[in-house]
Amino acid sequence: MITVYSPLRISFAGGGTDISPFLENYGGAVLNTTIDRGIMIRYIDDGGSLEVSSRDFLRSALISSTNNTSMENKIINMFMENGIDTGRIIMNNDVPPGSGLGSSSALINGIIKAIYAIKRKDIDPYDLAKESYLSEKNKFNIILGKQDPYAISVGGLKYMEFRRSGEVTQKFALSDPFVTNLEKSMILVYTGNTRESSRSLQDQVAKSENGDEKTMESLNKLKDLALNLSKAIKSHNRDEVYSIVNEGWSIKKSLGTSVTNKRIDTIIDYALDNGAKSAKLLGGGAEGFILLIGERENIDSLQHKMMSQSDFVIRIRFDGEGTRVIRNFIEPHE
Repeated sequence: MITVYSPLRISFAGGGTDISPFLENYGGAVLNTTIDRGIMIRYIDDGGSLEVSSRDFLRSALISSTNNTSMENKIINMFMENGIDTGRIIMNNDVPPGSGLGSSSALINGIIKAIYAIKRKDIDPYDLAKESYLSEKNKFNIILGKQDPYAISVGGLKYMEFRRSGEVTQKFALSDPFVTNLEKSMILVYTGNTRESSRSLQDQVAKSENGDEKTMESLNKLKDLALNLSKAIKSHNRDEVYSIVNEGWSIKKSLGTSVTNKRIDTIIDYALDNGAKSAKLLGGGAEGFILLIGERENIDSLQHKMMSQSDFVIRIRFDGEGTRVIRNFIEPHE
């Protein structure tokens, strides 16, 4: 049995600057963290035909099943390409897929990590992130930024730059009292629906490809905000953290027609009227989780109040690690 855990991630600033073609032309910068919610992937070699199942989708697939374009069959193909054609792959997600927390990257990261573990090989976090990014983009045809696979593979609270020369990561110590206070001052509010991230990002990609001046200006501002947020955390400037997160959300809304909607705006307005200092929708837009940051002493009250707006309001903590094997027991099948 192999068990792999991939943490999900939240992004504080810079999201959108890590997506082509802006990424190649200007470079991207983001600030994000992995959290204590994630995806668990178990592989059990029982000698039977390769099977993949997901509790979240309530679907399963087998080798040679007819729908070869489904995600489950694409996952089967990844295992088969690596000479693995027997066993069971069981996938479980702590939150609904498609909710803005990078679940598709967490899944693909975990699948690749599991394949390496089955083959008794290790893989560097940055190599895992690169392989995951290319798999999502080319095999699963997902429009995504580089942020998700790298954030989830590397883990921790960090500022990341994506340059032509490579990736640069600056991690923050989770033991820093300012960081500890920050993580205890956040909640996530579920809008009640999920979405396909690729669709939400199509407007931005199209405008970037056409060289839309306003979009380029907005993305460059978002890139600057990621760096400024890094400086604010280093200097323990809480008010600046609030301001940057809010400014980033204001800019993000201008990048596409489907980034926000009446439901999201209502939740955010209610949160800001009831104690939240910062609020933003996570992910590409349209649906999913809203991140709220408030004063630590008021976060319990804020969570109770937000229950009137959503059935799923949760506290979170930072996860200092990336995708990892948490159980590895292999013996020859008889």
